[in-house]
Amino acid sequence: MNPESKLFSPTKRILILLSPILALFTISSFSAFAQSNYESEIVNSVGSLKDENIDDSQQSLEELIKKYPNSKLGHLLIADILAARAGAPSLADQLASEDDAQLNGLRDETLHRWRTQTAQTPAERGLIPANLLASAPTQRYILAADATESRLYVYENLGTSYQLVADYFMTIGKQGMGKNKEGDLRTPEGVYFITSYLPGKGLPARYGPGAFPINYPNEYDKKLRRTGYGIWIHGTEPENYNRVPLASDGCLSLSNDEFLEIKQYISTDWTTPVIISSGFHWIDPSLKTQHTSPAREMMAQWEADWESLDTDKFVSHYSASEFKNYEAFVKRKRIVNAAKEYIEIDLNNLSIYDYPGEEPMMLVSFDQEYRSNNHHSVTQKKQYWKKQDGRWQIIHES
Repeated sequence: MNPESKLFSPTKRILILLSPILALFTISSFSAFAQSNYESEIVNSVGSLKDENIDDSQQSLEELIKKYPNSKLGHLLIADILAARAGAPSLADQLASEDDAQLNGLRDETLHRWRTQTAQTPAERGLIPANLLASAPTQRYILAADATESRLYVYENLGTSYQLVADYFMTIGKQGMGKNKEGDLRTPEGVYFITSYLPGKGLPARYGPGAFPINYPNEYDKKLRRTGYGIWIHGTEPENYNRVPLASDGCLSLSNDEFLEIKQYISTDWTTPVIISSGFHWIDPSLKTQHTSPAREMMAQWEADWESLDTDKFVSHYSASEFKNYEAFVKRKRIVNAAKEYIEIDLNNLSIYDYPGEEPMMLVSFDQEYRSNNHHSVTQKKQYWKKQDGRWQIIHES
């Protein structure tokens, strides 16, 4: 029997592992990437498999697992190649019978990495999340976690624009997005901030070299009575290079190499926003002003109505149905305004982020300087604006 014909069927069997992925590819031929890192090397190997260059794929995978001995995906791929060459049963088939979720996770991981490396994701095509409306100068970097792409993007705040400076494969909760209660194994959706750094030496091994906690539950989560705690960005247990897309208890998990790399972009003084979304709406950067202007005008009108001493105009910016203790708030503003000859408001370090989720909402934060004939103060303020009946109103302020 011709040795090549003996190899043909196992070769096809190898590709069964990737068949749900390859069906989505639109690239008919594959070119290896000059860049060399874990992701590009995995994708190069998959590309060789796609083109049925089994020898090249085996060689590249052998080199990969020498450098990354804890790569489950790399070991699975090369083991299946070797099993096919020996005429043995497919290890992918065995894994499917033993742990279907793990196999599907490895398939999903491969697809997400392939899409990023072949510029099939919106970010790689130069688009930006529409959520990035405005960032304070103190917020140099913004993290955008896209569950749809299993990707954590790092954008640099350039003042009037944003630039993608890094992106990483990311794992979220085992049960996906939409955290509501403690122990639901879901990742929260919203706008959060890095609050601190926890070194790995004081943590269980599953967190890798360290962790960055975020402020879940935030004010909006508490308003909705969402529970749970300990949502972090962290590394991975040492026996794995990374986890599959749905594998954490609700945190965002990176490989240890990439966790150490992302540290350079993160501040622990609440100036690094983390926007976590089931899937972003992406826009061309040239349209950013068009998206931002209405939000800035909204804030300018809120400021002007406060300075006007017209209490009815000012409180109309607050939701009578959702703002806590609305009637008491209005009564207090009428008393305060009656004692004022003038009010001047300056807003500095203004940030505006479109809040992910089903309802149209924005998170606005700023440093507020308040001056009147009998009072002066500088405070930090945070507001949640929701669109209700076609109008933006404040539902929470702190």
